[in-house]
Amino acid sequence: METSARSVRALRPLGVGEILDRAVTLCVRNFPTLALIYLLFAVPLAIFQYLGTEDQSRVFGALAQVLQKQSSTGHAADPNAWTKAIGGQPIFNGWTGMLLVWLFLVSPLPAAALTLAVGAFYLGGKIDLGAAYRAALGRWPQLIMYNILWIFCAILLYVILVVGLVVLFIGLALVTTALHGVGVAIDVIVGILVGCLTLAFILVMTLAYEVGFFSCVIERVNFATAFASGFQRVFSRAGMTRTLLAGLAFFAIGIGIYIVMLIGQAVLFGLVRSNVLGIAYATIVSVATAAFSTAYIGIFYFDLRVRKEGLDLELAAADARLAAPSPV
Repeated sequence: METSARSVRALRPLGVGEILDRAVTLCVRNFPTLALIYLLFAVPLAIFQYLGTEDQSRVFGALAQVLQKQSSTGHAADPNAWTKAIGGQPIFNGWTGMLLVWLFLVSPLPAAALTLAVGAFYLGGKIDLGAAYRAALGRWPQLIMYNILWIFCAILLYVILVVGLVVLFIGLALVTTALHGVGVAIDVIVGILVGCLTLAFILVMTLAYEVGFFSCVIERVNFATAFASGFQRVFSRAGMTRTLLAGLAFFAIGIGIYIVMLIGQAVLFGLVRSNVLGIAYATIVSVATAAFSTAYIGIFYFDLRVRKEGLDLELAAADARLAAPSPV
């Protein structure tokens, strides 16, 4: 990946606000390339989503008719009506399968191409659509394995979390029974703390996944090494606080984007009654979101490497060696 001396000099430890500012700037300046990279994935995804959810829309429509009839007559709905509404329409079709395959097998490819583009632009280099996808193809098998490894990890963590929460709730119930009013107050305090810790844990794990993904693509390491590097960088002394702050900002931005998408789709699906316009709107928002999210995570990834590994000094030294005159 090519870098420029100006970009190398710009590498330094950043605050969360600076990461956000640089992500917006990078995304705006290079939006055509970033958007086109993701559009090649998002457009087929939208088609599969539209065709794959067509049967499900008919099922929900049949259920809505049952509810409407129930509310107009004031009588409880016949259980057979519910069964007929659900069983009379196919819920899944071949397009649904294509949608799932596209999401699981193909999605790492545009994500890797976006990652490479963000890395190149941030370090002052240049990359076009074809170069980004050609380089991403070389990392595609490793990224699929990386995602499979993370699926197993997520299942394991989910089981541990559920078991821990069940044990905690049983303990809180015993405390409430023994202490009554004081026990209720303790339950509320512990519940708030557990909720905050759970959110913090999810944010940290999400960024560990993203940082590992960038490691696999940018540094071209294998999926197991990338998996370990995500944890090492995020859970390091220099990385943990940064990760929590960056994760909270990322979460807040994600909530805002989700609300915007939800309102737009509610208008297009509910008032305009156009599935095509609703999916087209969601596709446009998803393209913009993918470009910005990748830029934000990418700058965070480079910031972690600057803080923990002295990446700025490493690149500056490499640039100085290239600029030095050759011995006669």
